[in-house]
Amino acid sequence: MEIERTRTGIEQKLYEMALTVVGDAGYTLYEMDYITGSKTMRVFILDESTGTAVIEDCIKVDHAFTPYFEESEWIPEDITLEVSSPGMFRPLKTIEHFNKALNERVSIHLSKEFSKIVGEEACKDFDKKIKKTKNFVCDLKEVHDDGVTLSLDENFELKINYKDIKKANLEPEI
Repeated sequence: MEIERTRTGIEQKLYEMALTVVGDAGYTLYEMDYITGSKTMRVFILDESTGTAVIEDCIKVDHAFTPYFEESEWIPEDITLEVSSPGMFRPLKTIEHFNKALNERVSIHLSKEFSKIVGEEACKDFDKKIKKTKNFVCDLKEVHDDGVTLSLDENFELKINYKDIKKANLEPEI
């Protein structure tokens, strides 16, 4: 789980370039990964009006990178560019991602058992299976600087610190 990601060197330069290229093309940069070993740059974009990106959006952004790749000498010649939507079950890695998912269903994977995070007393009325779980689907109700408030059902809301979340994704009802 990464709430604040520190990028350095070429990854930071690529990220700054991606922010510009994607923004100028009319989209939002959801995430960018640079895999050093394979020299792969993965760019995940969103059309804010639709909340996703279709193939035509990805092609438009891919083409928008061409002049940068041709003119910038600091970009590796054999870099591979992949442009896509973050997907329906997109990962939530930053506070901004969580804010975009407010009032949506999310899948939360905890770093330790539910009862160890919330305390035995807070979950005394839950059955043993729930107390031992590390994964659950719930509604994201609030986003804070240090964590999120989740609604497990109409009677139980819970604040979880980001440090206790191993992984989070949107979990749309299909």
